[in-house]
Amino acid sequence: MPLDPQTGVRLYQFIVDRLEDRRREQYPTGREAYEADWTAAHDLEKNFAEAVHAEDLATAEQLLRKLMDMAARWPDHPHHPANQAPDRHQGDPTVPGTRS
Repeated sequence: MPLDPQTGVRLYQFIVDRLEDRRREQYPTGREAYEADWTAAHDLEKNFAEAVHAEDLATAEQLLRKLMDMAARWPDHPHHPANQAPDRHQGDPTVPGTRS
C-alpha cells in the first residue's frame, strides 16, 4: 500500500465502518469497546498522516502496519483495503492475481 494520506484515511474509514457494524450488532452493550477501538484507530491514522507529511517513512510504515493489523479482524470483508485492486476498485475474482 502506498504511504500517502489517502491510504491512512481509507484504512481508518474501513475500520470505523466495521466498528460501527459491531456496535450495532452488540447494541445496547459494546459502547466502551467501540470507543476504545475508535480512539486507537483515529490516533493511528492521525499519527500516520503526520509521519507522511514529515516524510518520516519508517514511522509511517510502522503505523500503516498497525492500521492493517486493526483491519485484519475482517480479512474476508469485500471492502477490506487488501481486497482491492491497485486502482482501488474491488478485485475481480475471475482474473488471476486479484482478490474479491
